[in-house]
Amino acid sequence: MAEFAVTDGMPPPSHLPDGECICSVVDGVLRIARADPRILISAELLDILEDRGGWHADLDTTGCKPGHGYVGAVLKIDGVNQQVVYRIVDMVPRINGYIGEWPD
Repeated sequence: MAEFAVTDGMPPPSHLPDGECICSVVDGVLRIARADPRILISAELLDILEDRGGWHADLDTTGCKPGHGYVGAVLKIDGVNQQVVYRIVDMVPRINGYIGEWPD
């Protein structure tokens, strides 16, 4: 599993979510194998989804606050077996990542 790099050489904060969203693509079909309610998402992945979007995932940045990156955005992932929605609720600058949670 990929790990996030910290920007200051110190260990990542201990309060980060340990959930996962595991997806696979076979023959152009996306299947969601696991989707936990609270996950850590890299800023790099959100950047890619914002730039390219429209495949099996959509990043709606309408609710983002200026100066807070993707906080307030909504990420929707459409698999053949389920749809998962995460609201980006917090930014973790030390690891260049964001916390995503299922909306209530």
